[in-house]
Amino acid sequence: MKRVLGVLLLSLLIMTFAMPVSAADVKFSGSYVAQGYYDNNRALLKENGPSVMDTWQRLRMQTDFKIQEGLMFTTRFDALEKIWGASRSATATKTNLAGNDDESENIKFSHAYVTFALPAVGQLKVGYQTQSVWGTSFGDTGETDYGSRVVWDLNTGPFFWGARWDKIEGNKYYSSTGPAANVGVTSYVVEHDYEKYSILGGYNWDKGSGGLQITYYLNTTNDDSPTTGYKRAYWAFQPYVKAVFGKVYFESEFGYYTGKYKAYNSAPGNTDMTMDSWRGYVMANLELAQAYVGFLAFYSSGNDINRQDKYTGGATIGTDFQPCLILWNYDLGRWNGALGGQNGLSNAAANGSTGPGNVGGYNSDNVAAVQLFAGIKPMPKLDMKASYTTANMDKDVIANQVSRNIGNELDITATYKIYDNLSYMVGFGYLWAGDAFKGSNPGAGIDNDYLLTHKLTLTF
Repeated sequence: MKRVLGVLLLSLLIMTFAMPVSAADVKFSGSYVAQGYYDNNRALLKENGPSVMDTWQRLRMQTDFKIQEGLMFTTRFDALEKIWGASRSATATKTNLAGNDDESENIKFSHAYVTFALPAVGQLKVGYQTQSVWGTSFGDTGETDYGSRVVWDLNTGPFFWGARWDKIEGNKYYSSTGPAANVGVTSYVVEHDYEKYSILGGYNWDKGSGGLQITYYLNTTNDDSPTTGYKRAYWAFQPYVKAVFGKVYFESEFGYYTGKYKAYNSAPGNTDMTMDSWRGYVMANLELAQAYVGFLAFYSSGNDINRQDKYTGGATIGTDFQPCLILWNYDLGRWNGALGGQNGLSNAAANGSTGPGNVGGYNSDNVAAVQLFAGIKPMPKLDMKASYTTANMDKDVIANQVSRNIGNELDITATYKIYDNLSYMVGFGYLWAGDAFKGSNPGAGIDNDYLLTHKLTLTF
């Protein structure tokens, strides 16, 4: 009898908790992207450079469950993110690698978090969500960086305030077999961690907004030795502004990084390295009836290879910032692999991360570039745009480097809105490759590259 009563009580409890959830408002949103490429000379070789032709796609679905007023639960996943016709991967070991011919995962959940209001003190978001997004798209890595996060936001009239705590993925902090397996294993010790803490504030007005975010980075994942182990502890200051002045739209963002890039546990034989890096971006767009013209410029300091006491790189331009069709384009770099790199200077360590030789790769540092652009809208649904970009490295990345000139790129695109939620883009890009791709070999033969692309984008 007690068992029967227990089952009945348990069923009653389940029904009690499930009833409010079943009555929740559910909102679905997302996107579908299919993009095709023909990249004529991806390796930038003088003769017989290989061409690349493929089409990639991605379905992204987000679901918001409104449990009750002030309480919401959100999930997001990507599905069938792959190159058309590529073989399925049983292990999906190539997730997010450049030149990935396998689907990342059949369904890859990236977001799961709860949002709830706190009366008079703002709002909290807790769980897996997008990280590293602030201000403009410059410097953002929201497309690639997501993980465990706690977000607090508060709006007081035109002012906004916030705080964030992020735990950075990519390192093993604990063994999957349980706490006992962590004992004596340096890669699982509690001190091995990578976190960042941010506070922010800003102001919104009728035709713009501005703000400042201050972030403290603490990385102890290399602190596994009493003699060679080290910590990283540094600060980032990131102001931004967006504003409309008559017919001109202007936006700008800067980032300055300072602190300890390497603080060793033991001084003998080791030299501590400070961090002194910065990046900056400005863009102005002038509307002229059915046309527009403008410019943008961006800079990210490179690391001085001749200094052992100071690190001046690492302030990357981000994966969300894609000013060109070929250079610094995240989607192209991910699916088609590194640009150039056949003549002694590799462009990106496979996945576009920072490091020696990352010439024109997505999420790179060590670049100074200027772009002029203009467009025309002959009809409300059609946008035709052309841009010309010139770029150089900030510093040499290897000894005896031939040149810092990355090159010049011309891009032409036309985007047509078939429906309000469905657009089709065709584009042509031509890169006059600079001698930076020669590395330290002045006799290396390099050649230019051109790209043809088209892209179908559905949002809902």
